[in-house]
Amino acid sequence: MTDNPHANEKIMGLSEHLGELRSRLVKAILAVLVLFCIAMGFANQILEFLQGPLKAALPPGAQALHFTSPLEPFIAQIKVAILISLIAGCPVWLYQFWRFIEPALYQHEKKYILPFTLMSVLLFMSGVAFCFFIMLPFGLSFLINMGMETASAIITISDYISVIMVLILAFGLVFETPLILVLLAMLDLIEADTLAKNRKTVLVIILILGAMLTPPDPISQVAMALPTYLMFEVSIWVIRLIKREKSTS
Repeated sequence: MTDNPHANEKIMGLSEHLGELRSRLVKAILAVLVLFCIAMGFANQILEFLQGPLKAALPPGAQALHFTSPLEPFIAQIKVAILISLIAGCPVWLYQFWRFIEPALYQHEKKYILPFTLMSVLLFMSGVAFCFFIMLPFGLSFLINMGMETASAIITISDYISVIMVLILAFGLVFETPLILVLLAMLDLIEADTLAKNRKTVLVIILILGAMLTPPDPISQVAMALPTYLMFEVSIWVIRLIKREKSTS
């Protein structure tokens, strides 16, 4: 009998990995497409809801959105449907992601797949909610008030939807940072001590990403950078906890 507990675990070949990737992608895309078709039927109502942070930032009675071409409202509806289908479909495509990662884990680590899936959905939705209900109102208010000191606000429906799409999805994905770091640690690609020693470098990277992914105002950048760095610190603690549990088992 071998002393290696992982000796009999199956190692997938390249063709099997590609087949698994294709299968997971097809399932995720089909789910998003179904939700997209449903969301298109409610695009106007969803768009009205998404205007909430903008209306709160504008002066009372001001028209929130404008369009400059006949196709612009329809294109905005498509963007809204894509955004909602990606958000509503996150349990499916995140589950498919973790199931694709599963063969890379040892047998005793595969028990984490379901908790990881549930936690990743929770973190993604938390990022979406944080962006829409906290960051967007403050960021839009700051930018619009600053701009209206010299000009009148004429915000097109296309520009607004494009901005909130990028921000909402970016915040949702950024909030996945702890799980990605924990996954890399479980695959022995990173160590908690290495992360801890490079805190300053990570902080600079986070600030740069915050500046790239958010509007050019300090409120939005800090709103992304602060929770991201806090989750980075939480990741270090979780990795050490898992490693300690693994060493004692």
